Amino acid sequence: MFQDDDFNIFSVETLDERMQLIREKIGPKFEQSAAAILPVLNESGQQWYAHIAKHLRRTTNAPDNTWVAFAPNKRGYKMMPHFELGIWADRIYFYLAVEENMKPNDTQSIVTKMNAARDLIRSLPSDFVLSADHMINMSQSSNIQAYDDMVTRYHQVKHSEVLIGD
Repeated sequence: MFQDDDFNIFSVETLDERMQLIREKIGPKFEQSAAAILPVLNESGQQWYAHIAKHLRRTTNAPDNTWVAFAPNKRGYKMMPHFELGIWADRIYFYLAVEENMKPNDTQSIVTKMNAARDLIRSLPSDFVLSADHMINMSQSSNIQAYDDMVTRYHQVKHSEVLIGD
């Protein structure tokens, strides 16, 4: 589905040109991915929806990555844990993402759930990674200390995230 030349999109300098290429080349691949992923997610009995990033607030800088998010909310995904399939200039990624847009009343609940998931984090394959920001192409191995540090930071700092994936 994704091909080597898809990664070259991120070397295009201007916002308009890069966005056009993202819409023309990556968007259809995200739609195709969503058609395969949504039936699997919906097997849980919960209805899931795909949200392809549109980058509408960008007016100057071209995006360094783009994604399709999967969430059990038709109106959006940022305010709840969600899955995110995305592309950077050097890789494709798939994350379980808990981002900074969580409603304040839900933060303690999700932190409790993330703490309860520590055994699952320990059992992840060695190629899984953690990231603290979906907008920065940087990750680290999924060791339990790094996970604990990210969860603590998420609980204490409003603008923080916890992403787990490959």
